[in-house]
Amino acid sequence: MGDSRTGEHPPSPLEWFNLRMQNSVKPVTTGHQELMNFFRALQQYLRSEEEGKEEVTLQLLLNLSAQCGVCFPCTPSSSSSSSLHLLTASSIHLVHTVRDDASLEIQEAWDDVRLHLRRHLLGWLSFCSSEHPGSRCISTLSIPERIHCLKQLLFLYPEPEILRYYQGLRSESVLAIMHSSLSSSPGGETGFDKLAKGFCSMAPALNQALTEELHVLSRLAEPHAILGFLNAAYLSTVAQELASQLERECDTAQRDNTTLSSKIKKYSARSRATVAPMELPIKNRSFSLTSHQLMALTQLACILLGFENCVKELVTNMTFVDCTGDSPCVKGILKKSRENSDMTTDGKKTRVGLLLSASEAHVLEFNWRSAFTVLVPHMEHCVKVVLDDVCAKSLQQEETLHSSGHISVALTHTPEHTSITTGTTHLREDSLSTYSERETPKMIAKFCGAIIAELDALLPLAAACRDSSLLEVRSSFVEACGRAAFAMLGRLQERALEVPSSAPLKNLPALLATCIYVHQRLERYHARLKDLNTTAAKVPLTLLPIQKYQETVDTLKDQLTSYCIQVCSTCLLQDTESHNWADPKPFYEGERCSFSVQMWFYFLCGLRSDLWAVLPTALSKEVLGQVLSETLELLVQRYARAQPSYKRHLQIRCDITAVLLYVEQLMWSLCESPESLLTRSSSVGIIIAGGSDWPYQIHSLCEQLLTVLVVVTAPLSLLYRTFMINPAKEFTPHQPDSPVVHWLNAINPDLFTEQAIQDGPMAIACQLKLLTSDPGCNLKLLLRMLLCRDCHLPRILLENSHFCQGSGLAMSTENRKAGDDFLVALFNLFSSLNNVPEALTQALQPYLEKVQAWEHLYTLADTTQAVPIAISCVRATVSKSTNGLLTHLVSMVLGWQATEEPSTSLFKQTVPVSVLAVMPKEWNYTAPAWGREDATKSISLAIQAMSFIFTNLPFAIESMPLPVRLLFQVAEKHLSQHARQLRSVGLLLWATLGCLIQGLQDLNTLEHTSGLALDHGAKDHLSFLAECLQATMGIQQKGVPKPTVHKVLQLLEEKWPKWTSMQLQKAQKLCSDSVFERGKESEVAAVELTEQKIGLMLLEVCHKAGGSDYLRQIYHIIQGNEELLMSKLRGSTDSPNDHPHLVNFDLGADSPADTACFKPLLQFDHIGTKKLDQSAVVDWAWDWPRLLPAYQGMNQVTFKTLLANRWEMQDGAELEDGEKAMLEELQKAYFVCCCSPGPQDPPEADEALTEQTQGETQLSDKNAAQ
Repeated sequence: MGDSRTGEHPPSPLEWFNLRMQNSVKPVTTGHQELMNFFRALQQYLRSEEEGKEEVTLQLLLNLSAQCGVCFPCTPSSSSSSSLHLLTASSIHLVHTVRDDASLEIQEAWDDVRLHLRRHLLGWLSFCSSEHPGSRCISTLSIPERIHCLKQLLFLYPEPEILRYYQGLRSESVLAIMHSSLSSSPGGETGFDKLAKGFCSMAPALNQALTEELHVLSRLAEPHAILGFLNAAYLSTVAQELASQLERECDTAQRDNTTLSSKIKKYSARSRATVAPMELPIKNRSFSLTSHQLMALTQLACILLGFENCVKELVTNMTFVDCTGDSPCVKGILKKSRENSDMTTDGKKTRVGLLLSASEAHVLEFNWRSAFTVLVPHMEHCVKVVLDDVCAKSLQQEETLHSSGHISVALTHTPEHTSITTGTTHLREDSLSTYSERETPKMIAKFCGAIIAELDALLPLAAACRDSSLLEVRSSFVEACGRAAFAMLGRLQERALEVPSSAPLKNLPALLATCIYVHQRLERYHARLKDLNTTAAKVPLTLLPIQKYQETVDTLKDQLTSYCIQVCSTCLLQDTESHNWADPKPFYEGERCSFSVQMWFYFLCGLRSDLWAVLPTALSKEVLGQVLSETLELLVQRYARAQPSYKRHLQIRCDITAVLLYVEQLMWSLCESPESLLTRSSSVGIIIAGGSDWPYQIHSLCEQLLTVLVVVTAPLSLLYRTFMINPAKEFTPHQPDSPVVHWLNAINPDLFTEQAIQDGPMAIACQLKLLTSDPGCNLKLLLRMLLCRDCHLPRILLENSHFCQGSGLAMSTENRKAGDDFLVALFNLFSSLNNVPEALTQALQPYLEKVQAWEHLYTLADTTQAVPIAISCVRATVSKSTNGLLTHLVSMVLGWQATEEPSTSLFKQTVPVSVLAVMPKEWNYTAPAWGREDATKSISLAIQAMSFIFTNLPFAIESMPLPVRLLFQVAEKHLSQHARQLRSVGLLLWATLGCLIQGLQDLNTLEHTSGLALDHGAKDHLSFLAECLQATMGIQQKGVPKPTVHKVLQLLEEKWPKWTSMQLQKAQKLCSDSVFERGKESEVAAVELTEQKIGLMLLEVCHKAGGSDYLRQIYHIIQGNEELLMSKLRGSTDSPNDHPHLVNFDLGADSPADTACFKPLLQFDHIGTKKLDQSAVVDWAWDWPRLLPAYQGMNQVTFKTLLANRWEMQDGAELEDGEKAMLEELQKAYFVCCCSPGPQDPPEADEALTEQTQGETQLSDKNAAQ
């Protein structure tokens, strides 16, 4: 009854039920008795034995709500009085407030009906498959069925209450999964091992369950309600069960370890060495963890960390709430503390307090760490003892080995990955490292490797113990790590002091590499334990050991370089016999260079091998460059001061020639790019940063050596003609205009040319030799070489492989498999280079034409026929772009099933006459025609899906890599026979729609792409959608086309005339224009691939999954086929037996380190891979007429000093008359002070002097021609 003072009329009983939609429904008058009769009829029907009565009742109520506007109350399931009190307090005026008994009677009747329905629906939701007894609880309900059940429950009860009920069901399911995983032990594990293995097998099942749960809840609740549900149903359940399991294992460990404590001596130190007992008993549990148990707990923590990261990423991707960090990142919403999580902000949420733990949350709460609290004292003690024990044993083993006479440091390779779980969990700790592969040592001391491996193994446990209650474990790890670091440092310093008195030189690079590696690991530990996201007290790794290691690295580096320089200056380069320049007798009859020069190069080659094997690439180059530069400076000083006799002046020429050849060989290993090898430009940035530009310094010293060779040893007649007859002008430059370094061009004018820097086969050959001479894999240089000259090198590899040389060639299965892997790597690399889109087509076009693969692009969607491996890569790329469409279409169909289509298990039965007879006539209810309505809804779904496909088709095309789109554009020109079919859509759209159709027809593809299980109803809807697409493209369908397909296309055309064809044209035009415009831009940009552009492209490649691995795989193939590539690049016409016929892809386990190994018996008389011919060095054909003019403008002081060192200038030199005349002229011009300094023209007989100098040149260089 309304308020009499205001004159308001009371609402009807039906309006009393409409609490949620009071303002949206037009009031109707329904009597109290009519409502009671209807509810009593429903109660009687639900108590009957008819099958499907609950489904019929629910469907009836939903139809009444949807068709007739009848809104049934959705109040909490509380007592009638409390419900009435709650409703009376609201602002809505209620009916029957005078007759409370009538209101309570209606309330009780409705509560009885929906309670019966609730039990039925919750029974469906909790139903588990009987096909898996005793195993994990697998719900037989699909996602649409679960959504449908929950929506029906939400129709009956408010959301918080339903989420509470559903939360209880999911908690039981999570417990069933955990118990199933933990109860099974295939490997016979026990204790903490069994717990770790159980959680390892449980994590994928929980991730799958969470994925399905998010698909369900995202259609029903808000994101923060979802977070609260996950916290209560999943994360809290996992944490509680983990605590229970750890409590149980603690009791078992206490019993077992106490028994084992009397048998410590029988235990192996490697497997289950028992840690000494602790002094402090905790909760009457004074027992000791074994090292094996500690590693099992560490593995368990590692698994849980991985699970935590996966859940955060999954929730972030599916709810758009940032859960990747510990603090939420929700727009405009601050994080609530757990204590305030139950507070409400409006009247709508007043019922949240009635729930147990289903409150909204703003952050995922991972409480599994608290389960480890019971083990904190034991883990703290065990971590300390285990690390100290490993450190002591490793140091003792090293000392024993050293005392037994093994003076060389035992080495071990640095591990590529340091995770204690293989194939199960990835902690992504590599991203914390700021060091690239070229900055990481390759090998380290074995004893340090064992200690670091143990520290790496326990790092996840220390990282997981970030809560305040667990910080004691982290503190124990930090303290033990510091002690181990200083112990290793002391031993490394001790071994370094033994060099060279009692240990070989090769120990120094190994010790230096070990210090660098330990320093890098300590920095990684510091970054990993420096947790910035928590508010608890921090226990980071102290910086003291990090600083000490940095100082030791600098000290060892200085010791290594200074000792090598000292060895060269005081021992190797001190050869009295070969440096007796005044000796009238020739050195070894003038048939070889000095022994000191040869041994100097021999020593540098051995040093390079030692450095390459252990040190980081960048540092090894720096050390070798410094030693080479400073020892080369000694040689420059020596030969610049030498005043040889007539018999010894040719030795200077031979020695300098050999030195330049040696340095040229070493420069290939020192330089990073062709520019640093062939140009003499100093890197100002490196010098300003405090570094040393070794290539620039070495080039300068070699230029000085060449100057000594020219001025001191050039034939006198040619020197006189150059500096006296044709004197230089004042502005004549010292160096030629060519940008190539002069001394390299003088040694090999055919190789070291300007073309080697710019473009052409010589440029690729130069880059190839630089790449294979590098101690590591220079990814930047590799990428530059692959793109050079329109991908010339990849084309050579493919054209000279079994791919293009015919299928009849005998080829092993391993080689064919390795070749396919190489082609996949090549495709994936070039398809990711959007800045150079034409590279993919340029590299693959000869291969595609040879194997006639263009036709396969037209039938790309056909997976039944065998195709070349490159076509499989293209198909995978196109399918990847359509996966987004497939996933959305699956989601659309599932959502439609959950909303419009009754569940497959709900029977469409007729409503009983007893219920229809008492239904209020005011509702005007008519039973729906199921068949006609379902067909209409199915057609509506198809139209909606077709609209989505054609709307988003251009975006799917644009998501493809630009190189792939350009490949289709080129391929379309080779498919003129299909011009009629491709005229309206183009090859790219044709292939894309074909792959989409194939995906819609393949149930396995749909389930794999979406990650969801599909029933036959969903499959039929998606297959029907594929038929509609085929009809749109004009593809002839098998059998008689369905009338509904034409109906869909007709309705689509009527709704949007010509819209489908316009969208196809728009997509085709958009794709073609984008490819053309981007292609033109990239063509201009690719004219000059600067170092900066290559660096940006490399960064883009390496940031994509597998990018750097593809580059290393290609590098491995190039390195293994260097000889073949060099012969093709240089246009070799040698016999087929001299070079391999085909590219070898199956290189086995060969590594770059094996090919670069130093071989003492071979290296002493070789330069690289070629044997050193001493006679060729002695008779080196210097092009004097070309060399001498370059020095006409040189510094006069330098020229005079070197000129005075010539043998002709020595006292008592035996000269002919012509030589004396030329010598006198030179002395007058450069050594006698006169008024008009400078050379004077000869007084007479220019022609005679010319003939004489030509004769002397031929006489002095008669054996130089080659």
